[in-house]
Amino acid sequence: MDHDTHHANHDRHAGHSVAMFRDKFWLSSLLSIPVILWSHDPQEWLGYEAPAFVGSMYLPAILGTLVFFYGGLVFIRGAIPELRDRRPG
Repeated sequence: MDHDTHHANHDRHAGHSVAMFRDKFWLSSLLSIPVILWSHDPQEWLGYEAPAFVGSMYLPAILGTLVFFYGGLVFIRGAIPELRDRRPG
């Protein structure tokens, strides 16, 4: 990798920090727990029934969407220019 390519790759990740990724990872992981617990298949596989409350049937979809966008948006934003330049990865 030449100096210009290395510098371009570095600039592409400007503003990203290890702490940001760590925080996103832990919050996404915590939000994933109720997604799994209230999802139908794990309940069936493990033979339990999650507590029901008003709106509990929507909990996996709502929290799953939050996890996807909060934890994954940085990767989607990074993928768009890579795909546009036909240089994924």
